[in-house]
Amino acid sequence: MGLTTRRISARGYLEFTGCTSPDGSATFLRSGWVNVKATAQASCATARRVRGTARITWFGATGRPAGTSKLGIKADHLVARHPADTLLTGTVRTGWLAGRRARGGIAPPTAILGCAASGLHAYPGHGTITFD
Repeated sequence: MGLTTRRISARGYLEFTGCTSPDGSATFLRSGWVNVKATAQASCATARRVRGTARITWFGATGRPAGTSKLGIKADHLVARHPADTLLTGTVRTGWLAGRRARGGIAPPTAILGCAASGLHAYPGHGTITFD
């Protein structure tokens, strides 16, 4: 990814930790591993036409697998702060939390200026995701 908008492919792995269930419907889901694959029109500062999938493997309180979910990623609007946030936007298609909308954010440790100057090949960071 660089300063100008172009079509990109993104792959990533996320770790969910400290999961909670405020409404009590999924108290047994405590953490998860996520495999994300997506395409988008993106630059260091924007992303749009984001399409992809995320496969979530959930783990319970004992650390054992508790099931899976498949998240359909879709974001058509222009994002102008952290483009990677769009990778956490979509609807759970199958598995635990099916039918719920997902939205979240990933805060990168580097500034947009560094991305614009030398491009971006990796996007480490931390953030949150909510399933409504």
